[in-house]
Amino acid sequence: MAASNLARAASNPNLLDSVRTIGPEELAERLAGMQKQPIMLDCRSFIDYNLNHINGALNVSCSDRFSKKRLQQGKASLADLVPNKEGRDILMNRLSREIIVYDESTSEPEQIQPSQPLHVVLDSLFKEGRQAAILKGGLKEFKEQHESLCANSLRKVSSAFGGVPVGEECETPDIDSEPPSLVLPFMYLGNERDAADIRTLLRLNIGYILNVTSHIPLHHEGFCGIKYKRLPATDSQHQNLLQYFEEAFEFIDEARSSGRNLLIHCQAGVSRSATIAIGYIMKHTRMTMMDAYKFVKNKRTVISPNLNFMGQLVEYETALNIGLTPRVLYPRLRGLETSV
Repeated sequence: MAASNLARAASNPNLLDSVRTIGPEELAERLAGMQKQPIMLDCRSFIDYNLNHINGALNVSCSDRFSKKRLQQGKASLADLVPNKEGRDILMNRLSREIIVYDESTSEPEQIQPSQPLHVVLDSLFKEGRQAAILKGGLKEFKEQHESLCANSLRKVSSAFGGVPVGEECETPDIDSEPPSLVLPFMYLGNERDAADIRTLLRLNIGYILNVTSHIPLHHEGFCGIKYKRLPATDSQHQNLLQYFEEAFEFIDEARSSGRNLLIHCQAGVSRSATIAIGYIMKHTRMTMMDAYKFVKNKRTVISPNLNFMGQLVEYETALNIGLTPRVLYPRLRGLETSV
């Protein structure tokens, strides 16, 4: 037996044998009919789901290793990974509704490897005593035949965050000249220019600089006791910024307890650095992702994390809510107008 087949059998020997497939045409007829609608689970990432998905589908993203491990250990349910309460309620309602799962393009159950999110979701359903069908050809084939039954949530995501287009630079001539923004009593957000300006750094008592780029120099490393940390991240739809959260937060905590201030910067002080600041506030308060975003947005109006980073913040919020990543609520953060 091939190694992949051995791994599959060890995971759950009966899982894929019991899964049937449903074709795009059959699903389209079901969606257009008067009978009870199936529950559709989209197993792709948050970013892929928001770019396009089947109307009415719920996003159950377990592509990150933390959520995947939590599911596999039985420490979280699929409903815990659905990002909205309405969706969680639908999935938790165990009335007899057929469940259909899909990813980007899987056609046959035997193609699925144990490491794939589709397999993890099917296994979790199996453990809950629920059966599911796989959409043959995934979203790709369904969309090719029934594009009118697919939705793009990008506009909804944008409007949910103050109406600013997520991931786009704010249309303002002052973005390059925006001064460093005080977000918390010890934390500033800024851009490349701020990081290079030693007079500004000294005036603001900056002793720690978190450089969230792969290319901007550590301009004053070792000068006046300034301590640096680099997160080699790009502002792209493929960058995993979540992987750097914990080491970034340890550096921020060190600055917080040092008596000197911290500057978090990327190139423009709009996307990468803002994402780190939002995540830190989420970890140290009970703010939702949206509340933390609005708080930082109020302090620095030009921020606009790209949609990929917003999706990672949603995943991080889920990890905080289900206890996979612990919150640190004491000592309390100062400088927050919102009760947390």
